[in-house]
Amino acid sequence: MRVYRYPLRSLLGDYLRAGIGLAVGLGVLVTVPASLTIVSVFGGLTLLFLLFGLRTVHRHMLQVALTDEQICGASFRTAVLPWQSLERIKLRYYGTRRQRRREDGGGFMQLSIKGAGTALTLESSIDGFELIAWRAARAARENGVSLDPTSAGNLLDLGIDADRDTPPPAER
Repeated sequence: MRVYRYPLRSLLGDYLRAGIGLAVGLGVLVTVPASLTIVSVFGGLTLLFLLFGLRTVHRHMLQVALTDEQICGASFRTAVLPWQSLERIKLRYYGTRRQRRREDGGGFMQLSIKGAGTALTLESSIDGFELIAWRAARAARENGVSLDPTSAGNLLDLGIDADRDTPPPAER
């Protein structure tokens, strides 16, 4: 069994953004006389940054265990998805420009897998992302789950051919 986590260095920017957003929002709410507009705008922003901070804490605490039989994600709650129950896989690329995934870190990928009443979404900054995506693609092929063209293309960008039995990627 392999266990993967998000490295702290990939989360530091999110912690910083959440902290600054919370400090500014709360600072305005505490120092400026309350009005409906101020409370609505800065209260909403403060809530948004609080939720973003909680999401970052969730990712920081998340441990993903990968075996040949299942994938398990544990943080605030535990999600166990047996590979034989995989029903859907999506791999999306998000970038700041209209570009394909770059080796220098431009943009990020997000893998969503579902099955057996469980869903798990992981971003490419997690250690072992390529291996997790490879294992999900292999389970999709074994279960006869068809991939949408975008997911298949993004897997190919990672060097994973979902239609063929390819060797697992080397871990970094």
